Amino acid sequence: MTLNILMRLAGAAALTLSSMTAQAAAPPSAGTIAVISAPDGDRDETLEPIAREATTAALGDKGFTILDDRDHAAYIAEVATTRSAVGTSVARTRGEGPAVMGAGVNIPLSRDRSTLVTMRRVMIEIRIHKRGDAAVLWHGAAVTVRPGTAAARLAAQLSRAALNAYPAVVETAISIP
Repeated sequence: MTLNILMRLAGAAALTLSSMTAQAAAPPSAGTIAVISAPDGDRDETLEPIAREATTAALGDKGFTILDDRDHAAYIAEVATTRSAVGTSVARTRGEGPAVMGAGVNIPLSRDRSTLVTMRRVMIEIRIHKRGDAAVLWHGAAVTVRPGTAAARLAAQLSRAALNAYPAVVETAISIP
């Protein structure tokens, strides 16, 4: 009988310990957070500040209080950006209107032209962890391939997409057309 009680106590202790670790690893639902650039990986210096601002706005929409001081925030959000050329595509461009000088008839043979544009793969990854702790509580990423980029609009779309499922973790990068 004593062995049965000890086994039940051990089971209860294990259950309590596992629920405590599950709670410790759960992503935060609110609190103070600082958004910084990730210290590792390929970095896109031109897109990074725009991606940090877009991620800051998206985390604010999720209920976090944003702090500029990473030493006083409860959580840290690391934002990593990558942008790389992945090929080319044909885009149609409108030609300039015909120049008319003097009298006569001008018949344009081709107004639309095709040109090759570089296709760029742009990805934003976000990792959230407690200040002073390297264990990642939540991570998300979003990726797109587009010709040229309007960086501010694109960063906002990718940040919102990466955080869309928050607090659920999506293991793969969310693709945006």
